Amino acid sequence: MKIFLTSLFIILVLISCSTETANQDQSNAFRNEVIEIAKKYVSDKFTKSKVTTESNGIVSVSDDRVDYILKTVDNSTKYIIDPAMITTGLINEDEETDAVIVISSSKGQYLQPNEILILTGKDGNLILNRVIESDMKILRLKERVITAEITTRSRNSPLRDCTKCKEIVKYRFRNGDLVKAE
Repeated sequence: MKIFLTSLFIILVLISCSTETANQDQSNAFRNEVIEIAKKYVSDKFTKSKVTTESNGIVSVSDDRVDYILKTVDNSTKYIIDPAMITTGLINEDEETDAVIVISSSKGQYLQPNEILILTGKDGNLILNRVIESDMKILRLKERVITAEITTRSRNSPLRDCTKCKEIVKYRFRNGDLVKAE
């Protein structure tokens, strides 16, 4: 009887571990698809792009051309795709998982506004539905509501990062546009 119970316990543990691994593999595949779409979107902005992936998964995309005239001045645009900036959930009316990814960029040493890619699921694949240029930080995606933190001051303002200079806004995705939710 002891052998039977021990065997049953081991089988149950193995089944639960394999289910968890399968879910994790599916989640990783989804995140990789989001990153590939973001890399293609950013790479298409350049004639010839240079894509670098760090060991932690952060992807840098920059222009691979050499500027012989202003060689000492670094005025090139660089995009950073961070897998930690991917938020998944339901955005539109269907039941397929969607994603939002925030891509940060800089021109030389100056930060540029973030680009927010809204990817919607259709027939098992993700499609780039909308790109928004904003200094918003996505906090949560729940029940088809996108909760974001927005700065109320300009990038050039010294008060840009104060806690009272930020507001939390909730959006819904309707007909391809972000609409403030009540």
